[in-house]
Formats: sequence, C-alpha cells, structure tokens
Amino acid sequence: MTAREDIAFLVGSECRVETLRILREGPRNPSSLAEEASCARETAQRNLAGFTDRGWVEKRNRSYRLTTAGQMVLERYEQLERSVENAKNLDVFLSNVGDVGDHIDTDLLAAQTVTTSTPDCPHAPIERWLTLVDETVETYYGVTPIVSRVFNEAAEQAIGPDTHMELVVDQSVLETSQERFPEALELAFELDQFTLWVAPTELEYGLTIVDGHVWVAAYDDFGNVVASVDGDDERFLEWAQSCYDDLRSRSQRAEPEDLSLT
Repeated sequence: MTAREDIAFLVGSECRVETLRILREGPRNPSSLAEEASCARETAQRNLAGFTDRGWVEKRNRSYRLTTAGQMVLERYEQLERSVENAKNLDVFLSNVGDVGDHIDTDLLAAQTVTTSTPDCPHAPIERWLTLVDETVETYYGVTPIVSRVFNEAAEQAIGPDTHMELVVDQSVLETSQERFPEALELAFELDQFTLWVAPTELEYGLTIVDGHVWVAAYDDFGNVVASVDGDDERFLEWAQSCYDDLRSRSQRAEPEDLSLT
C-alpha cells in the first residue's frame, strides 16, 4: 500500500479518524468503539482490521490499542486538519496583507482574533480596532497605508498627555494628510511625544501596537480594510514589534519644517 492509499483509507470514512482519537485515550473492544464512534460494530471491525494491517493499531487481550505509528499518523492528520482550517479562516487576510504575512507562523496567526469584512458587516475589522483604542493608551506604534478620518479621530482620542506615539506612513499618505487634514497634522507635530516616520516604499499593510496588544490589517486595492488579526500573545507581539522596528529603521523622520506646516 502506498502512502496515498493509506491516507485515502483514513479519510474515507467519518468514523475512522474518530476511532483513532478514541484509541488514543485507551484500549477499547470493538463494541465499545462502535458505540463511542457512532458506527455499526461491523464497521468498527473493518476499520480496526484496516488499521491493524497498516500497523496503526494492535490487538491485545481482546482489546485494541493505538501503536506509536498510529499516534504519529493521527498527530500529523490533526496538524493538516488545523492547517486547512487556518488557511480557510485566514484566506482573506493572507491574500491581502502583502509580503509581511510570509514571515509569520499561520498557526500563531490563527490563535489570535481573526476579523473579516462581510457583506453584513463590512466594517468589522475597523470596529475591532476601535475597541482597542477606546480609552487613553500609554504607548501607540502604528503603520498605516491609507488616510482615514475614522482612524485619525479615534487615535486623537486615545492620545493623552503622557502617551508615547509613533506613526509610520508612506509618501502618498503624507501628501494626502497635508492636503486633507493639514490642521490635524500640524497639531500632531506640536505634541512632544509624537514622532512621524516616512517609509521608503509604499506600504501594503496596517499595524497598531497599543499597550502590548497588536492589530494587523489587510487592505484591498481600494484601500478598504478587509481583514485583521489581533491579540496579545507574546510571540505575536515580538513578531509585530520586530516588523515595526525594521520598518522604522528604514524610514526617515518627518519634520514640520520639511512639510510646509510652519
């Protein structure tokens, strides 16, 4: 039998994977397996025979138990199952977040809060972001590829007199901000705790790190937030901070005298 044939056998019946999971808990006889796996006793017997032929299960004293090989097969199958589920949940995000998504474990991403825009709730990712900045924060690090009044107003409310804030934008966002929101930009530069950085290339994703919580946004071609992933997992935070630090190190600090604001 080939590996492909073995895989086909495993997934060919809904109760086969469940049978292996039950045996992982401890030995069972065919009658117990049939009851717990919700299948006929004859089906349980056929499944056990197939597993025994493949070395995944062995019979001892009228009971069947999972072998080391069977444990390995089950673990690998469950990893594949999780990967498929993660790919489905993260499809919109990964398809729109750009190259930054290539450098993070999708299992780590999937363990965070994934929010996707839907026809019934097109602004769900933005609404999720608003819950993170609904009060004054101590630290705010941001990356944004668009100009948004909603983001500007919410961020302004979240900044207190002791808030340390840094923002990375690209040249097009800076020019649009000068054109559409010159007063807000000038006010921001008056804050001692605010620093604006201009990235050397066009930005593809959004990022907010507020008080140890990370929000990463994916945008479509029209500048709409279509999906986001957020959380406070330590590894997720380390990844986000590394992305931000790398981008900032390659960016140039913007000064008000260079922007015709004074």
